[in-house]
Amino acid sequence: MKATVVFVSALVLAMFAGRAQAQVNCSEARCIFNQVINSKCDCGGSSNHGHYVSCVAHTVKALSDCGVLPKNCKGKATRCAARSTCGKDGFSTCTPTCVTDISTGAMTCSDDPTVTCTTDTDCGRCHIKHAGACPAGTTEGSGSCCPTCGALTCSVGPGVAEPGCACNNDADCASGNCCKSVGVCG
Repeated sequence: MKATVVFVSALVLAMFAGRAQAQVNCSEARCIFNQVINSKCDCGGSSNHGHYVSCVAHTVKALSDCGVLPKNCKGKATRCAARSTCGKDGFSTCTPTCVTDISTGAMTCSDDPTVTCTTDTDCGRCHIKHAGACPAGTTEGSGSCCPTCGALTCSVGPGVAEPGCACNNDADCASGNCCKSVGVCG
């Protein structure tokens, strides 16, 4: 009986430890490697959408295989490519926007002023539509429907490159992990 209780307790603890470890901010991870994806897969120069998404999927797989991009983030990074205008001539992103009323200071969604917001994502999902066909209250754009990522700043010198920065070997990276197949630190 004692052995069963100890085993079940250990199993429950292992499950909780696994869950805590698996909680990774995939948006943050995607942004770290966004520059690599953009350098390997040219949004504007893609001959068609399928080729672009395939290129991103292969790059994401290489990053994951090297252990620099968590496996549970592969789908999120690839979905950003799928939800883009890359390789789709004549299409635009249509993003609902959060606007501030100058007179009151209240922030509401431009397509529905009854909804309060703090960011554009509070106002709903971005959609891909034919250029010029975005509904009122949305902002027409290009690229991906995923949130934009800030530029990655990389230090130069042996052993100082951060995740997402270029490398030739493990010694270039602060983490000691260079994903040589795509030339980026993990």
